[in-house]
Amino acid sequence: MKSANGIDDQWLSDTIHLDKHGDDDHFPDTWDYYRITGLEGLGNVEGTEGATIEVCRLTWPDFQDKGTAVQTPGVVGLEAAWGHINRILNGWGIDRERSVFIGVRDRKKHGDTVKLKEKF
Repeated sequence: MKSANGIDDQWLSDTIHLDKHGDDDHFPDTWDYYRITGLEGLGNVEGTEGATIEVCRLTWPDFQDKGTAVQTPGVVGLEAAWGHINRILNGWGIDRERSVFIGVRDRKKHGDTVKLKEKF
């Protein structure tokens, strides 16, 4: 699909996760939300060995990036990726083992505005 400027629209798929920090009694705006996204990198297609993974905290309730996303270039192999992502999340006080998978969203690859294909 071509956008208004004639460039092919490209989409990324994010997995969205939630860490309640073991506290179900508070409001959703006190919990931590984050995304994990496979990116093209080092000449490799996203999701393949040697590509890049990006991790970013998200705002509630609109799931916009909060702060700077962290990329792990060339680290997509299951064993290596798991450890790298966990170190990033632990630095933010997030426990991946305690986190809940919310779902997958598609968003435009380029541009400042995130456009979701489907709403949660």
